[in-house]
Amino acid sequence: MNWISRIVFDGYRRLLLHPRYGVWVLVASLAYLISPIDLSPDLLPLLGQIDDVALLILMATAASQWLSQRFSAQEEAASTAEPEAEAGQTIDVTAIAVDPDA
Repeated sequence: MNWISRIVFDGYRRLLLHPRYGVWVLVASLAYLISPIDLSPDLLPLLGQIDDVALLILMATAASQWLSQRFSAQEEAASTAEPEAEAGQTIDVTAIAVDPDA
């Protein structure tokens, strides 16, 4: 049973992080949370909220992974950007001579 839940959770997390389908999976997940139709009915005490809580936890972990990947990509892009010219470096400049008497 553990490997089935692992496959479902990993697949859901991959779908949430997918650039094309992530938004749609998020919208569908929110619709499922709002919808009165559940895998386990909310009328059952404690058992009814398990699927909702599991979905919220999956959404939160996927969002934190997405944010950490996004921030690390921005930091990496900033660190690999070309640095400005430092003191002591020469910069080639093409100059045009202008005759002041003309």
